[in-house]
Amino acid sequence: MSIKRILVPLPGSASHTGQIETALSAAKALGAHVQALFISQPPPVTRSGVARGGLTVTEMGQAVTAASVNWYAEERERTTREAREVFARACAVVGIPMLSANDEPGSPLAASWREAEGSYVEIAAQRAAAFDLMVAASATVMESFMAITEQSLLQTRRPVLLAPARLQSDLTDSVMIAWDESPECWHAVSAAIPFMQLAKSVRVISVDRDASNRQASQAEVLAYLRCHGIGATAQVVAPELRSVGDTLLAAGAEHEAGLLIMGAYSHSRLREMLLGGATRHILKNASARPVLLAH
Repeated sequence: MSIKRILVPLPGSASHTGQIETALSAAKALGAHVQALFISQPPPVTRSGVARGGLTVTEMGQAVTAASVNWYAEERERTTREAREVFARACAVVGIPMLSANDEPGSPLAASWREAEGSYVEIAAQRAAAFDLMVAASATVMESFMAITEQSLLQTRRPVLLAPARLQSDLTDSVMIAWDESPECWHAVSAAIPFMQLAKSVRVISVDRDASNRQASQAEVLAYLRCHGIGATAQVVAPELRSVGDTLLAAGAEHEAGLLIMGAYSHSRLREMLLGGATRHILKNASARPVLLAH
């Protein structure tokens, strides 16, 4: 029940500010090693054999314009170099040592940089299995983050920390648990113990029109948290005219939560996709504060 390896997969495009800030903040708080994995797309392959001002190369029955490939390689190298510099500066600001490619971390608190080429979703989801936590940007930033988050949650069963566009507060200032007593929610609570042990306050929030429906299970999770040295308070919030997802996001804003914890896909994934569901709503709209999801 510790978090000592954090993966932050970075796409070959889009801003990475929120992801990097959130990953480094988590690493700093937990004394963990964070690895930035920069994933770039392979050069495009065209079926046309006509080169635009360059030579034409034919390989495996497909024609690729040499000039276009060269331009793509140069552009990818520039983008990769700039992203690495951004990550290195961010590490320096928070005092996390950045290791070279061949270095092994001498202490848990360290950062490393790796590069890969291929499908962003496939590579990131595959690598997530070797880490305790993956940090992904909110799906409001990039649609593919929803796919990578779902694969990591449902296939590798690793918790995912959704990063806002910009980190506004410390992850351990105030923690809010979106409690629904499902096995997935218990898993999320267990995965987030390292954060909650550092938190200044922890709130257990359930969404229900009848508070008596949640009293027994809230008492159970409060007892569980006490066994881990965590004091928490509990509250039941009526959804009124809002969805469960909107109610949870509103409660997080009201309590100025630095971290929201919730189970993911308590219902079947097909039902979530057809009917919506709190998980997908949070994935689409959680851009204001970090959200830790587990399945």
